[in-house]
Amino acid sequence: MQTQEISLERIDIYGGTQARAQTNEDAIENYGEEMSRGTVFPPIEVYFDGTTYWLADGFHRYLAAKRIQRPKITAAVQPGGRIDALRHALGANATNGVHRNNADKRNAVEIALEEWPDRSNPVIAEICRVSVEFVRTCRVGLTQSGRIPRQETVLGRDGKEYPAPMEREPRGKTESSSREGGAGGGGRPSNKGEGGSLGGGNMEIEREARAMIRRGEINPFELPTIFSANADDYAVTVINLLGTMKREDPKRKAGLMRIKQWVEKALAGEVELPSAEAAL
Repeated sequence: MQTQEISLERIDIYGGTQARAQTNEDAIENYGEEMSRGTVFPPIEVYFDGTTYWLADGFHRYLAAKRIQRPKITAAVQPGGRIDALRHALGANATNGVHRNNADKRNAVEIALEEWPDRSNPVIAEICRVSVEFVRTCRVGLTQSGRIPRQETVLGRDGKEYPAPMEREPRGKTESSSREGGAGGGGRPSNKGEGGSLGGGNMEIEREARAMIRRGEINPFELPTIFSANADDYAVTVINLLGTMKREDPKRKAGLMRIKQWVEKALAGEVELPSAEAAL
């Protein structure tokens, strides 16, 4: 990455890399005033593919510089094209700058889902820096509206292909109640009150939730909340978790022996407490 002064005219802001639902006019005005006073702002971030500078982060700073008719702006330049800039932009301002509101987050997720509908919810969540539940809610809305195709399989973070979860709207939801009101909503489905629910409450959804846990896509401690989860689901989940234990850990053998002792007690009917830690 290198920092350099770039002409505003050479920076492409119309390539679909703006992830916000809308820009903040007050921020643009304030930034412009501060720039006129000599305040030095952090460089904007762009990707250069040899022909075009794609703006990834710093739209408000760019627009402020343009408003006060500055010909150039300081930019941190990285090699890459539009897709690289887009991936960067979708997670930008999660912790700095003009912080994203819910409409901005939803817009970023919807852009990502339209760009990569075959990516799993955890992958999209990682790109956009939002929760998996938020992505799941957005995917349901986009799929039901026909904006993205329903996926039979999705690519996980490990690059492997997995069956796509069958998503449903939670019972009691209506089209009108799942819309987000107010400016910038654009008539898109709202995530308010949905709490990351998998929706439906039927056995098909339960099976998909169990499968997601076993693939490591949901916190394993959510297993008790799935009424159809059985002993095999718990066993597979525990085995997957134990498989991540470091072999070089000096306490590995002692830990495995402790687990073995607990299992033996459980098989003998001697374990009655609800947690392994309490039982031991």
